[in-house]
Amino acid sequence: MNPQAIRNTLAVVLVILCALPAPDAPAYAQFAPLLMPNANQAPRPEPADRWRLEFHDAADSDGIISFRLWVQEESPMHVDVPIRKGESDREIARAARDALANRLGQRYAAVVVDGEDVVITAQRGSPRFTVELLRDTVRDVDVDVDRD
Repeated sequence: MNPQAIRNTLAVVLVILCALPAPDAPAYAQFAPLLMPNANQAPRPEPADRWRLEFHDAADSDGIISFRLWVQEESPMHVDVPIRKGESDREIARAARDALANRLGQRYAAVVVDGEDVVITAQRGSPRFTVELLRDTVRDVDVDVDRD
């Protein structure tokens, strides 16, 4: 079976599964990673030295906020931030900062600014990088990703 036929079959199965009820999040959200393109094949946004992640509103459901980070000349990395229902934008920002700092290590600094924003900065001598929002399965939480 060729890859396109496999993807088409998988999509049909997932659409059928999406019709099943999900307790807290939209049913399709749990299958979103399967439908995303391979990270190495996705077009890479322009890199920068600083990125700002802005979190708006409190979580109305449990869920995951997923980011893809590209450091120049390296494979992309994924960072998942688990969120609990009722967490404020400030709590979500702190959770994102912690998850990003753990994944990025010493070459990059992730700090909370203005309570609900996270700014990621390349330390001196570190390569530029790109941040992309992959998915947000948390109801009522909006995430903006911008070069700072």
